Amino acid sequence: MANLKRTRDDILASILDTVHRKGFNSTGLSELFAVSGASSGSFYNYFRSKNELGHALIDFEWAQLRTNVLEPAAKCDDPIAQVFLILECLESKQLVEPHCGGCLLGNLIVDLVEEDESFREHLTRVFDEWERAIAQALYKGRNQLKPDVVPGIVAEQIITLIEGVMLIGRLRRDPARIRRGFDSGRNLLRASLK
Repeated sequence: MANLKRTRDDILASILDTVHRKGFNSTGLSELFAVSGASSGSFYNYFRSKNELGHALIDFEWAQLRTNVLEPAAKCDDPIAQVFLILECLESKQLVEPHCGGCLLGNLIVDLVEEDESFREHLTRVFDEWERAIAQALYKGRNQLKPDVVPGIVAEQIITLIEGVMLIGRLRRDPARIRRGFDSGRNLLRASLK
């Protein structure tokens, strides 16, 4: 069974960049078969429909974000520094990848939530979990925050800001603008500190 999971993950990893750049709805199944190198039979062995593939991509990308961004940041002893590390890691990813396609999860909101309510529910759960991870770090570092700061609201503002930055980064492809956007996130966090 482990071999099937690896193959499934290989298919998801191989189509991620195409979906990220072209959009889920704009990428046909025949192109996904070609990009993944999987036959239609093999593909349908893992994903019964394109919608099921969309849900699998959401989970796959969210797992990548947790593994590559949230978990490394959580190793830092200072909870406020954890949030700064999350911002730094996301900014670096946007700057390192030429013509970065923004945030895949954010792109999937635009692409999928009006199509099927299950995508709205799924992406809402993912973004709630992401927001909660940031809020938990802020709650743990509450002694460093101004007394009137509400960690959950600051986490909400940070998610909204970085998603906006990554979306505009996709449009403008301007590293200076991406840096300024992430600086706004850091400034928001700094303004919350004592």
